[in-house]
Amino acid sequence: MIRFSHLQNITLPELCSVFNLAFSDYIVPFQLTVPLLEQKLLGENVRLSHCIGAFDGPALAGFILHGADTWPNPALLYNGGTGVIPAYRGQHLVQRMYAHYRQQYKQEGVQRILLEVISTNTPAIKAYENSGFTKTRFFHCYKGQPFIKQARKNITIRTAANPNWALLNTFTDQAPGWANSTASIQREGQHTLTWLAYEQNEIAGFISVYASNKRIRQLGVHPQHRRKGIGSALLQHVIQVLQGPFSIINITDDNKGLQQFLLRAGFEATVKQWEMELHV
Repeated sequence: MIRFSHLQNITLPELCSVFNLAFSDYIVPFQLTVPLLEQKLLGENVRLSHCIGAFDGPALAGFILHGADTWPNPALLYNGGTGVIPAYRGQHLVQRMYAHYRQQYKQEGVQRILLEVISTNTPAIKAYENSGFTKTRFFHCYKGQPFIKQARKNITIRTAANPNWALLNTFTDQAPGWANSTASIQREGQHTLTWLAYEQNEIAGFISVYASNKRIRQLGVHPQHRRKGIGSALLQHVIQVLQGPFSIINITDDNKGLQQFLLRAGFEATVKQWEMELHV
């Protein structure tokens, strides 16, 4: 008989093993090491006490990883990964896990749960919709080795350990997805690098990159400095430092300017995702 419990008694190696088995036939190849899993849990503010596990005896058959906007009393949870190992699929474990804990989360003050799902993953979308989730934003994802022919020479690029995020947030045209949020970047600390672009001693743009997997967390240019080569200069600098190839995910469907910039720079469109939301 399947029982449901939180994951605070699961070791990270065990969770990593089950995670990789659950994603072994995923649409996009995706495998983690224990250190990468640790970084994922840190960046997404995941606490195993609020993660859900489906157990067959002592064996973990499925899981939902939940991050939160704040601890210990979150109002918003983020589903950073749902997995069911192949042998246990077809038992509606996702719906059953959420049904088991939804009322408890509500009593604890949780108001909303967010997640992202690849747009072609119809079984997962159906499972989430059957759990009460609805589609909100549509995201585009890109990867590739950008090629900048010649960036402007009179732009200064400097590393920023603790930038003014309140200012930089005004440089972008969308609210980022959870994993790319300012809070996630700050939690990742030294693992995510941020550079500022200066034009005549004024901050004109920025880029943040998770260094180990070359994923661009955020890229923004002040509206008054756009179409002046600021974004290209930032990309060129990152290429020189980290080489690449790079990826960037969860660009909103209405953020046409950034989509066009990435394509011109040599990125290729990959998957598309839905952001979905459950009102608890």
